[in-house]
Amino acid sequence: MGKSYAEVERFLQGWKPFAELAGTAQARHILALLAADKPEVRQRRLLAACDLYRLLRCYEALGLLREGRNERAEQFERLLSLRTADLAASIARGEQKEPLGLLQYCLEFGRHALPPRHTLMRGFILALFELDAGGVGMKYSLYPGGVLFTAGGKTHEEMVRELARQGLGGTPLAGGTIARTGRTAFLYDMASTAFRATNDPEAVKAPLLRWIRNTGGQDDKVELYFEAKRTGA
Repeated sequence: MGKSYAEVERFLQGWKPFAELAGTAQARHILALLAADKPEVRQRRLLAACDLYRLLRCYEALGLLREGRNERAEQFERLLSLRTADLAASIARGEQKEPLGLLQYCLEFGRHALPPRHTLMRGFILALFELDAGGVGMKYSLYPGGVLFTAGGKTHEEMVRELARQGLGGTPLAGGTIARTGRTAFLYDMASTAFRATNDPEAVKAPLLRWIRNTGGQDDKVELYFEAKRTGA
């Protein structure tokens, strides 16, 4: 790893924003990213550390990446090209504010810490695009503020408990199943009998498309079809 990496790691361990991540997977990925010399290894670590970067790469693969200037995408490229030796030199000169600010901005910790709803929605969109076209759908719950949540094969009641365990959640407004029917097409219902607060299909569709756009995707290329049915929890 070399002397430069050792100097950077030593500094980071005593730097409050990074020290607050101690013991987390994110901290390990950050250190591994800075230790790597090969671009492909750095990219893998960034994919593991940042759900937004994974989303941008997903949109790119599906032809959904929004065209035009994307500040976050440009910052990711800067981070991937940041040489550890240059970071070590900046720290030695006491000029580390800019590169460390870049690290916080791209990996969303410290002063750029991510609100929980962003984490939930990015995770939901990634799970959505991981579904097999024509395959089994996934259960979801709709929470106030247009936040959607899924947790694998868990029931809607189990999803409520899962979010509560994470210190998040509340009372869902609706729930159902969503399935992938094509490359960028999805069919959803609001069929869960566990939640009856709303049966408005737009309460699911509108925020999902808005979050796709807000995370760098072309929402007008994603098709969401509603199916009215009631099948239980």
